[in-house]
Amino acid sequence: MRAWTALLSAIALEVTGTLSLKVFTSAAGTPGLELILTYALLAASYVLLSRAFRQIPVAVAFAVWEAAGLILITGLGALILGEHLRPAQLGAMLALGVGAALLHRGTRPDPRPATGPRTGSSSAPNVSSAPQVSA
Repeated sequence: MRAWTALLSAIALEVTGTLSLKVFTSAAGTPGLELILTYALLAASYVLLSRAFRQIPVAVAFAVWEAAGLILITGLGALILGEHLRPAQLGAMLALGVGAALLHRGTRPDPRPATGPRTGSSSAPNVSSAPQVSA
């Protein structure tokens, strides 16, 4: 559970850092403290993402981080910054979410117990381990 909390926090920091980069570069003046804050948010996002990698498969954690980040940044860009979304962009956002969900579903552990090599009697014929030579 802590890994998913770290992953969700990483997503929130990445989205905040990316949006603040857009807001701070749009403001007048030279970036200073604002730029440092943006980089700190993005660095903290990567630190938390690396913690999530400890328990969540890399493919799942990165896909969720990337997909959720892109979806949130795109949606918040439209809501907060007034950017326009086209139908193709909405379709891409849907595809990102579906792709991340499919990766997550495909990496769940197999519920069936693992079976080792069979021991004991078997109905298979006894095969000699001597090499066979064909003529």
